[in-house]
Amino acid sequence: MNRWLERALNIQPGDLGRGVPLSACLFLTISAYVIGKVARDALFLTQFSAVELPYADIASGFLVGFVVALYLHVGRRTSLTKLRVGSPLFFAFTSAVFWLLSHYSRPAWLYPIFYVWVGMFGVLAPTQVWTLANYLLTTREAKRIFGMVGGGGITGWIFGGYLSRIIAHAFGTESLLLAMAVLLVLCSVLMAVAARGGRVRPEFANDAAAGVSGTGQRNLRDSIRSVFSSAYLRAIAAVICISSFATTLTGWQFKAVVKQFSVGKDSMAMFFGDFYFYAGVLALLFQLLLTTRLLRRFGIGPILYVLPLLVLAGSAGLLVWGSVAAALFLKGGDQIVRYSIDRSTIELLYLPLPNRLKLQAKWFIDTVVWRVGDGLAGVVVLIFASRLGWTAQQISWIASLLVLGWIAAVYVAGKQYVVVLQESISQHRLDAEHASTLALDRSTAEVLAKTILSSDSKEILYALSLFEVERERAPHPVIRGLLNHPFAEVRQKAIAILSAVGDGSVRPAIEKLMKDPDAGVRTEAMLYLVYHAHVDPLTLLSEVGDYADFSVRSAVAAYLARPGEAQNIETSRQILIGMLHESGEDGERTRLELARLLGELPDAFDPLLATLLRDPSGAVVREAIRSVGALQKLSLASSLLEFLGSSEFCTEAAEALAKLGDRVVNLLEKEVGNASSPIETRRLIPSILVNIGTPEATRVILDNLLE
Repeated sequence: MNRWLERALNIQPGDLGRGVPLSACLFLTISAYVIGKVARDALFLTQFSAVELPYADIASGFLVGFVVALYLHVGRRTSLTKLRVGSPLFFAFTSAVFWLLSHYSRPAWLYPIFYVWVGMFGVLAPTQVWTLANYLLTTREAKRIFGMVGGGGITGWIFGGYLSRIIAHAFGTESLLLAMAVLLVLCSVLMAVAARGGRVRPEFANDAAAGVSGTGQRNLRDSIRSVFSSAYLRAIAAVICISSFATTLTGWQFKAVVKQFSVGKDSMAMFFGDFYFYAGVLALLFQLLLTTRLLRRFGIGPILYVLPLLVLAGSAGLLVWGSVAAALFLKGGDQIVRYSIDRSTIELLYLPLPNRLKLQAKWFIDTVVWRVGDGLAGVVVLIFASRLGWTAQQISWIASLLVLGWIAAVYVAGKQYVVVLQESISQHRLDAEHASTLALDRSTAEVLAKTILSSDSKEILYALSLFEVERERAPHPVIRGLLNHPFAEVRQKAIAILSAVGDGSVRPAIEKLMKDPDAGVRTEAMLYLVYHAHVDPLTLLSEVGDYADFSVRSAVAAYLARPGEAQNIETSRQILIGMLHESGEDGERTRLELARLLGELPDAFDPLLATLLRDPSGAVVREAIRSVGALQKLSLASSLLEFLGSSEFCTEAAEALAKLGDRVVNLLEKEVGNASSPIETRRLIPSILVNIGTPEATRVILDNLLE
């Protein structure tokens, strides 16, 4: 079942075990937060009027700085595990206390305090899960697993809305506080599982390196300095603050209208629960079906305008009609787009920043800056609604003015994004692994295309390395023009990218490159024609004549070994044997290509891999070890065990052994208990068993604790 799910989610073996606990943590956290929002709004509006909500929003905006400062202070004096496990337990305990008070005594101060408390929980709890994920996952792992974790958050939003309605209808609104406590206890348990089961990233080997347990924060002063020292980060902060200001204001309008047309706290709780449920479902559909397509078609700049324009339209509708339907459109549009299209676009704004600065600034903006916007909205409502008597409908005038400021901030941020992105590319700060965590949007693609048009071959190759992450889509037209570039390395890279996306329009141009004077270009041209034009490489081999080299032979052997009408294992074997015994100046490069190729071919060439494992070249041996793991060659497991004692090859050997799964567990059990084996070898075996992760591997670890 695990293997089937990993294939369905397009993740690697072992990713499911790392991703599921984190995804479940975010699922439970967001579910608890939604339930808390439903309960706080219904309970507060039952006891107080809507015009008194601003006091709670102002208190949230004012207190968030102190709460974050306290969190940072505690974080510097405790470990990651204690902080991540203790925080949900603390929130669960306080939620249970609120439930007891609401069930038995109901003091007048309870619901305002609970309202502010939910706001503080919403600031810290989701951020904790994401910082834990950053703490445990490498960039490569995050690229594969973050989608799964984010999916847990959206499904948690849906589940929280649905559960709120069920509980409020069956047991009353106050029971939501107890349900919240139960979910947070479960979240604390999963946090412990995720923290203990994960491997801490090397750069975060101690909390001092990571700031406060992975957040990158030392204190609020450093956080403020990191944001306000950069014009680009100030622009992002302005977008977040004004958007929070405007959406909190429209959120107050929504609650005020619901209060006007609802009777009783339970009916309000069920209404809010239904709202969050359906909004969550639509947000999920938008995220899956529209977000990536819109970003690739229009780019970051235009997409940043979607939410403010939608809020402007909703405010105008509420101003004209003042009905519940108009309020639903206003808040629903905000809720759906903000947590799908707009959220992904905002995340892309951080793409050009260095990882450390991104982690530090984003954490501060998502906590303190966001809640400052909430507080400002509370001040506006307090002045205009409480003091001047404006209705929720009239507040739309102010919301509309705020949206105009929001649009101006978006314009500045979009312009700054292009400038910072160009600077990052020119300084090679934007690496392909970083870029691949999110799809390249149109704005980024256009900047890279301009870089490709430069005359510097190094800049062109760097830009192409970033384009290479977009293998699932058609290439940018500018790449096709590089097939005639004067630098051979650029021509070679362009062919590789066009081949990866299966661009058939360039076949005539690539056929001409079969006689290119550079061997690397001929190699890529050969591979392109073999894989995409279905050309027999033996025919191509006769045409290139004196230009034949190891890569051409590699393509021929791969073609003949592949199942189908043209399959000829024996001829392929003879070509590969010839490559194995290649000597002279290109001998090592030929054997290296052979070692790589064997891991991709059908398992029909046993003696060749065993020979390559004894090659005098370390690079060849390393590639041969990887191929043993790719083919899951149990017959060569003993050879891999010998490499565990070598500092040069131990990492590759351990990874290859783990890929053999349960079949190698008995061999590892004998080795770990063999006192005559090198201690370096035996020390690595427990981690290999952990990576295998099956019940049989667990049994071996438990049976050999003394060893």
